[in-house]
Amino acid sequence: MDPHQRDLHLRDLLHRLEGFFTARSSAGKGVVVAFSGGPDSTALLWGMSQLAPRLALPLFAAHLDHAMDAGSAAREAAAARLAARLGVPLIAARREVPCGESREAAARQARYRFLEEVRQAAGARWVATAHHRDDQAETVLLRLLFGSGVEGLAGIRPVHGTVVRPLLEAPRSELAAALAAAGLDAVSDPTNRDLGVPRNRVRHRLLPELAGEDRTDPTDLDLASRLARLADRARAAGAALDRRFAGLLTATVEGVEPGGLAVERAVVERLPAALWPFALAWLHRRAGAPYPAGAAARGELRRQLGRPGLASCDCGGGWRWEARGDLLVLRRKPAARKPVPDFTYTLEVPGELDVPEVSVRMRLCRHAVEPWMFQGSPHRAGLALPLTEGDRVTIRNRRPGDRIHPLGAAGSRRLKEVLIDRRVPRPVRERLPLLCVGERIAWVPGIAIEQRFRLAGHATAWVAEVMTT
Repeated sequence: MDPHQRDLHLRDLLHRLEGFFTARSSAGKGVVVAFSGGPDSTALLWGMSQLAPRLALPLFAAHLDHAMDAGSAAREAAAARLAARLGVPLIAARREVPCGESREAAARQARYRFLEEVRQAAGARWVATAHHRDDQAETVLLRLLFGSGVEGLAGIRPVHGTVVRPLLEAPRSELAAALAAAGLDAVSDPTNRDLGVPRNRVRHRLLPELAGEDRTDPTDLDLASRLARLADRARAAGAALDRRFAGLLTATVEGVEPGGLAVERAVVERLPAALWPFALAWLHRRAGAPYPAGAAARGELRRQLGRPGLASCDCGGGWRWEARGDLLVLRRKPAARKPVPDFTYTLEVPGELDVPEVSVRMRLCRHAVEPWMFQGSPHRAGLALPLTEGDRVTIRNRRPGDRIHPLGAAGSRRLKEVLIDRRVPRPVRERLPLLCVGERIAWVPGIAIEQRFRLAGHATAWVAEVMTT
């Protein structure tokens, strides 16, 4: 390679990298390069090693050995030698990936977790990967084959969270030329030739076949460029939809548990069917859900919203849609609680006791009647109980067949029906500490007082109170 051509290849690579990081005001913000030791990541690491001093970028390389073949340890050693030659500190680790249907996907997830750990430990701003235009073309073609929509056809994003792809617009041939010009020998990974992996079949068989067709217009872009351009257009279309939804769907987190959001139900119901998947995907991203709802979940939610009343639908990934009045709420599903064992305690009055099964303390004492006792309270109640000092009451949780005559109701009802009518979630029902006098339920905290124990012209009352321990 003549010196002029060599310098040209190296300048092209450095120009791309400098333009990318300068546009993002990265001076002083560290970069961790995902470094496999292969040709693409070696070209990236060489370029960053030249650029880092100029832009005051603390630079690190990170290599994860997946132990997926016998030569992985040798590749790690070769990567370490390359990084040392370039004067870049290398952080390496070995984490085996269990065998399974999606071993490649599991390896990718493990790799990004490792890179994020290294980024945080190094105090760096970015993780930089060596994805290029040909990778983008392969990704778009794979997603076309799998029937992806606009979001999927956007392909690999130049910036995604803390991960950046500064060479995404460069063809593989440009990186190979720069690598040769730098006089570096990269490591070869045999797993990249395994045709059992869908991406490898696209890279080594499908793309060459499609790119080999004759084109009548010599100015026409090559196939990889056309597929990359499709990704750009899909990404632009997705951004335009997002801007439209930002003005149309007023999402709020007010009054919603952390990690959730709420939107007006009527606005969502009026959306045209064609916009439904994009709107839900946008709301999922706003809430921080890693994946949008699948087609089956979207269909079920749309079916439920098409009729008045309650709506509730799991949407995958530990997330759930629920209709609450005029709002449609997207929230994380609560972690499954261990079943609450049956408990029964005897309390001598006046007095108090702990109920460790539900982490509360119950108290019962005499007190003068006050106005709050006639207004209702979720944690205390004033009761006309036929008790004297030294008598005993029972504190227990719900049992099959329990009944109560709620204050103001027409008659006795099954406690289960009362709880369902009051929309008490099932896990909460089992944790309610019931106050019982003899065999009769006197008080269900926050839910109901037994009619026969109502206050009517009494000067004093027994005050029952439940407190969190």
